[in-house]
Amino acid sequence: MTETRTLSDFHFDALKEVGNIGIGHATTSLSQMVNRRVDISLPDLKLIPFSEVSPLVKKEDPVVGIVLELKGDAEGYLLLLLSKNDAKSLIKLIVGEVSDNDSFDEMEESVLKELGNIMTGTYVTALSDFLGLSLGLSTPSQVYDMADAIVNDAIGSMNTDASEILFMNTEFMVKSEQLDGKLLIFTDSSSISRILDAINRMTG
Repeated sequence: MTETRTLSDFHFDALKEVGNIGIGHATTSLSQMVNRRVDISLPDLKLIPFSEVSPLVKKEDPVVGIVLELKGDAEGYLLLLLSKNDAKSLIKLIVGEVSDNDSFDEMEESVLKELGNIMTGTYVTALSDFLGLSLGLSTPSQVYDMADAIVNDAIGSMNTDASEILFMNTEFMVKSEQLDGKLLIFTDSSSISRILDAINRMTG
């Protein structure tokens, strides 16, 4: 394992700006999908070691995880986590109805995958454009399990030198209803270095 780094103020500000750009695009896309205003904010962003992930995402009930593989100049996985209730609320906003059972039917899974595409795709596109990196994403997969199990599965798929993630807390506001999500980027040490080096080059 490599030594865990901390973000300098400059790196934090740059990544937060990228996040805000991506969130702005996601806000527009989701607002068009549900035909009403959706506000999305990014109140928290940090680079943290794997050991600190579980306390931040741990819930007593299963959660929805939308998983996409990150490819190109940075490699790894992007993971969007939503509680079941928040996932159902977002599905209802988009298609107007949800099933009554605890699981997700084929149509609901399709909506969640599209939501994952929007949330992760806008961020990765903004990161790619802002930093001049070549980045791409796989098609999304959806799982419904305990948050710890989803996170550990993503960690287990990583290279041995991966030791930290970019953690972003997101908030959705539709009318007066607030919904929360967590976006995690699992990537290896060299990929993190390429991202931070690209930010450094912005200052010449």
